[in-house]
Amino acid sequence: MDKTPVTAGVAYAPGFARRWQALMLDHLGGAGLAVALPGRQEEAVPLPWLALLPVQRLIKRPSPDLFAPWTPSTATGDARPSVLVLPPGLDLPVGTHPPALGVLRLEPAHPSRMKDGAVEVRLIWDRPGRAPRLAAGASTCLDAPAPLKWATAHMAKAAALPAWTLGRYAREGEAFWDSLPEATASGPCRPGPAAWAGFVARLAAWGLERAWFDLLHRRQWYLALRPGDGDPMAPDFATRPFTPLFPPKGTGWADPFLFEHNGRRWLFAEEIPGQGRGRLCVLEERPGGGFGAARRILEEPFHLSYPQVFAHGGQVWMVPETGAAGQVRLYRCTDFPLRWELDRVLLEGPAADATFLEHGGRWWLFATLKRPGGSSWDELHLFHAPDRFGPYEPHPCNPVVRDVRRARPGGRVFLRGGRLYRPGQDSSGHYGRALAMLEITRLDAQGYAERPVARLEAGLVPGSFCLHAFEAQGGLEIVDGQRFVPIWR
Repeated sequence: MDKTPVTAGVAYAPGFARRWQALMLDHLGGAGLAVALPGRQEEAVPLPWLALLPVQRLIKRPSPDLFAPWTPSTATGDARPSVLVLPPGLDLPVGTHPPALGVLRLEPAHPSRMKDGAVEVRLIWDRPGRAPRLAAGASTCLDAPAPLKWATAHMAKAAALPAWTLGRYAREGEAFWDSLPEATASGPCRPGPAAWAGFVARLAAWGLERAWFDLLHRRQWYLALRPGDGDPMAPDFATRPFTPLFPPKGTGWADPFLFEHNGRRWLFAEEIPGQGRGRLCVLEERPGGGFGAARRILEEPFHLSYPQVFAHGGQVWMVPETGAAGQVRLYRCTDFPLRWELDRVLLEGPAADATFLEHGGRWWLFATLKRPGGSSWDELHLFHAPDRFGPYEPHPCNPVVRDVRRARPGGRVFLRGGRLYRPGQDSSGHYGRALAMLEITRLDAQGYAERPVARLEAGLVPGSFCLHAFEAQGGLEIVDGQRFVPIWR
């Protein structure tokens, strides 16, 4: 398909522009230009929230500081882009005709609309003579009582939406517009002093609770098991409890992966020392059930986790998370299961929890990537290659998921009953809060779609406030959890 040329104007009010608008222009690249409009744009977050930002900057100034003032170096107010991106509170002057493709209105979240540990942003596409459409949306995590951190991550995601939307339109033309749902009105939201007092009180209570637990407790990751065939459509899938498998004192286990080799089953996992970076270990299943002692298999000068082990071409391979090294690395086993050596780099970039799948004659790599100001929990990227060993190319719809409630991989993609399922971490509220089970309904070089079918809550693991990985093989299901352990124990 021939590309539809699109130029986007990022509107701003002189004297009121912020650096998140500069980031938006960076994402648009050569297709973006700054357009000055008369008026006064609203802040992307309300003033009572902004009043807390100077205090936050004293504690830790964010990089980038997306709410710092910004003055475009090349303002082009007379240019006529094909679409105009409007910040909150700014509109076209009376009597001005909209661009040919209309306007994109950014709707960041108001603090009073925050719920379930996540905050959402919407991009509404308003074209002349047509009903407005929801062009794109994203959700970010509220994982600590830190408004500046929330706001920065929120606007980092918002700044990327116009480039993603117009990139899709440039490739797919009107078919992309036709695929968008009609936008529902969100309505104004201006809470009064009482609502803001309640907001600040909740922040304070949250901060005190976090300080209490962090001062008198240490956190420990551990595993938990139950019998089952890993079918998310089973009636009791979301209700059957798990039995904990605790690691030795002073360490932790997470990210379980099962692997059968020469008639024996092995459990690979991340080993988390009390202090220091993650490394990898393996536990052998006993003939009568249960697992033996953990043995260390791989340690690097950087953090390791998520040891996805597989057989291919008569050899055993492993792709752990090596995002701290800025790469996706492939290791080959030279003496199973204890000795591994680096074979090659599959992908450059700080990808988190890279997960592989063979489907439709191609190899697919799922991973989350972190944007400036954002996290590695909320944007799923997809890559594909003709062979397991690459070369991998990015999917044109990346990021294919922008939702902290399901983006980050939480275990291998698997087939049950003819359906393809992907475990996705729900990190709303805090990292690894729960696990969403997604059915993949489309996976090809032009598109991707999935739908939630089940959830695993942390309450299924006794004592845990997290559940962020799932594995199933040979009648056994394994997850991980995290608990607070008093420092005197």
